[in-house]
Amino acid sequence: MTSSFTSLFFVTLVIATITPGPSMLLALNHGIRFGARQALGTALGNVCGTAVQCTISLVGLGLILTKLGWFFTVLRYCGAAYLIYLGVAMVLTEAAPIGDAPLKGGRSLFAEAFLVTLGNPKAIFFFSAMFPQFIAGETLTFARASGMLATVLAVTFVCMMLYAAAGQRIRTALANRRILRRFNYAAGTIFVGLGVGLALERK
Repeated sequence: MTSSFTSLFFVTLVIATITPGPSMLLALNHGIRFGARQALGTALGNVCGTAVQCTISLVGLGLILTKLGWFFTVLRYCGAAYLIYLGVAMVLTEAAPIGDAPLKGGRSLFAEAFLVTLGNPKAIFFFSAMFPQFIAGETLTFARASGMLATVLAVTFVCMMLYAAAGQRIRTALANRRILRRFNYAAGTIFVGLGVGLALERK
């Protein structure tokens, strides 16, 4: 890719990644509840899920899987169910002060982020549509594919940590039990809404 195409690829990727969605909202929530350092597991879970989606797209499976309507229907419903589960759990979470909230292990946060990421099949459509735009007329070598994948994962990790850090910054505002309860209710409602929207989505 030329330098101009590389820049365009990077800008397109940043805009698409930084836009609030289930994964970024999860990173924000984990940053608020557990702090940015603990949310590192969240970022790594999302990165690994994104790596799976990118690899599927880069090897051409994305184009094949887009023809399997039943596969994406099942994946969409599973992802929707998990988002609704997380939302309900947030709504029902006891509003303990942030400092008293029990910490979750890195594996637990990793698993949550990994499942939320894989539960969003739109990412495979996005990568399957985006990658060819920056490969057209060129041979997709291992080096070029690796470079694109590395760029995607780096941008994903940075964006996730930015959301987690932003969440940590507003932790003090949520020290009040009543405010925290309202936040949990609002965040949970958003996740339930995202899950319902994903389930009802028609492509």
